[in-house]
Amino acid sequence: MALYEYRCDHCGTAFEKRMPMRDVLQFVPCPSCGQQAKKLMGTFAVVGRAEATEADKPPPWEREGSDDFDLDGDDHGHSHDHGHSHDHGHSHDHGH
Repeated sequence: MALYEYRCDHCGTAFEKRMPMRDVLQFVPCPSCGQQAKKLMGTFAVVGRAEATEADKPPPWEREGSDDFDLDGDDHGHSHDHGHSHDHGHSHDHGH
C-alpha cells in the first residue's frame, strides 16, 4: 500500500489516501465536495512493514562498521595477519 496526497481544484481541500500503487490513476473523489481530486506530484510514501532484502541494503563498503572493503588504503587501527610473512632480503634490528 502507498500513501498519496491529493488536492481538490474545486474546493481546495487537501487530503491523503492510502491505496495500492496499481489504483493510483483511478478516480479519487474529494471527501468534502465529491469532485475529482488531483494527485500532488512528488508526494508518495510506502506504508507497511517489510524486512529489507539484500538488494535494499547499501553496498558493503557503505555499511556502517563494515571492514569488508578498504578503498582508501587506511589501516583503520589494526593489522591483518594473512598467515604468511614477508622476507625482503634484509633484517630489521630493533635493538631488543
